[in-house]
Amino acid sequence: MKALQMKSFRFFLALVTATGVLAIAASPAGAQGPENNNDPQAVVTLPACQLVNDALQVQDALNRFDTALASRDVQQLLASGIEPASVKGWQRFFKDNPRATVTDRCSGTDLSISGNTANWSCTETSTIESEGKPVQYAHNIRFIFTRKNGEWTISDRR
Repeated sequence: MKALQMKSFRFFLALVTATGVLAIAASPAGAQGPENNNDPQAVVTLPACQLVNDALQVQDALNRFDTALASRDVQQLLASGIEPASVKGWQRFFKDNPRATVTDRCSGTDLSISGNTANWSCTETSTIESEGKPVQYAHNIRFIFTRKNGEWTISDRR
């Protein structure tokens, strides 16, 4: 599943690099246009690099959450930004469903970053065992990430 996520994310990064559309939209207010600059790529490239760096860090935050879920590690869930009350909910879920798995599939095109906040709409799939057979439940979920002290963490998921 992670390979699929990263493949989609790489496509997103290639699209951003090739088109520069997001880089232009991310240009800081008041930046000089290419006509006023000796290096026309300077204005476009710097914001694109920052956007790609932020996107990679947000992906890393989501990966930490997914790893914590897969290993059912309470401390890692807390470190990823999940609130203690939600962690207790996950503990109950896995206690009641010991063979359950939860995966997130997120398209790079659904990631939105603005300053120190990022939103990512994803599909979360839970697989539980019912009457001896695996049953999947998929639903849309939105992750909200916040950058604090240079590190992205999950501040909300709904």
